[in-house]
Amino acid sequence: MSQSLRQENKNWVALLDLFACMAGFGVAALCERLWFGPMAWNRPGSWVLPWTLSAAIGWLAMVFPEGQWHEGVRLWVDGFLAIMGTNLLVQCGLTYLVGIPPASWPVIILGSAFSIGAAALLRRWNPGGTIDDRKGILLVGFDSITASLAATLQGKIVGGLENVPSAIPPGLEVLGAIDHLNEICETRSPGSIVLSGKPAGVSFRQLLQLHYSGIDVEAAPYLYERVLQRVAWQYLQPSDLLFFLNPNNSPAMLAFQAVYKNLLGLTLRIIFAPLLILTSLLIVSFTGGPALERIECLGFRRIPFQMLRFRILRSDGNPSWIGKLIARLRLTNLPQLMNVVRGEMTLFGPAPVRTAFADRLSELLPAYAYRFTLKPGIFGWPNASLEETGGLPDDALLLELDLYYVKQESPSLDLDILLRMLFRPASVKRPAAVVPQ
Repeated sequence: MSQSLRQENKNWVALLDLFACMAGFGVAALCERLWFGPMAWNRPGSWVLPWTLSAAIGWLAMVFPEGQWHEGVRLWVDGFLAIMGTNLLVQCGLTYLVGIPPASWPVIILGSAFSIGAAALLRRWNPGGTIDDRKGILLVGFDSITASLAATLQGKIVGGLENVPSAIPPGLEVLGAIDHLNEICETRSPGSIVLSGKPAGVSFRQLLQLHYSGIDVEAAPYLYERVLQRVAWQYLQPSDLLFFLNPNNSPAMLAFQAVYKNLLGLTLRIIFAPLLILTSLLIVSFTGGPALERIECLGFRRIPFQMLRFRILRSDGNPSWIGKLIARLRLTNLPQLMNVVRGEMTLFGPAPVRTAFADRLSELLPAYAYRFTLKPGIFGWPNASLEETGGLPDDALLLELDLYYVKQESPSLDLDILLRMLFRPASVKRPAAVVPQ
């Protein structure tokens, strides 16, 4: 795709977004008129300025960010909050400074919802799409990351360049050696080039020329993260962890987490308090031992804490009948709600890890320490993604998924995790090294 066509596609998407915002806030204004009657528009033209201003602000909130739009639930939630929040801030500011009447709350809320819904539908009809939607991806160099991308983006890949043809997976066309990059770009006209590391035979000047000729050039780990929703920790350097991968662990963000995560955890503990008490009494009555067991795990900033869970084994090491029932009903980790109330854990976050395992994995995988920039959680991104990845995951795969959550942490991602876990059963269990069973 040439630079002019790409710019034309961006202009077309911007026009679609403008149409979506105008239609969304127009429908919201009409709903207000139908609901509240003539009082909603008490004088001719009184609704025109707030409606058009709301649509214009919503459009700017959609087209101004340069980042990639998320998909699914996250697209709806992030887009809705961006449009509504920007409208509230700008319109209140204009009202205070120059006296422009703001749109009503129903119009702003409904208009934001209708606008992001219309935009999401119209973007599906976008003929250009993004790098993930276009055919014409040329893979240059091969390793485990590009092999995973090749398996996921099968119908969108032109082929691969590799000095050792046997490294290219079966079923993918071998186009030649890496030093033939310019010739292949002229004959195949790929829309994007995805590089594995720094392949021998390719210079940055050459890549820059291809980029200015209208071909997107991207490193494989970035596309890997966006398509598979994991972080390729193998490519992370200490400098990346120190300067570039900044998690949302500011004091303001931590306070915001306490508002909606910990309060939600407290609410769940109150709701499940009878179940906690009943299960504890049954364990004590039928096993003759304590109801809870404590496991030392590393939490936020590697601060150790005692993670709580129901004791399902008898003193001889065999599971009791009540323990088997608790495990079958997936109630073993229900006492972790008490860890949430005590501030040691949160409802959403990377899974708690035993201290011994965490220390050993930190030695083997340098990026593992990045998990501890957030509090551990009862539910995490691996819980929602395991069924899609298939098979029994190892610690490396879990680290990829946990690092993705740490980088992308947001209320919309938490909502995505919750909805996935509510509406589809978890068919794959995590290994005992990460969540002790």
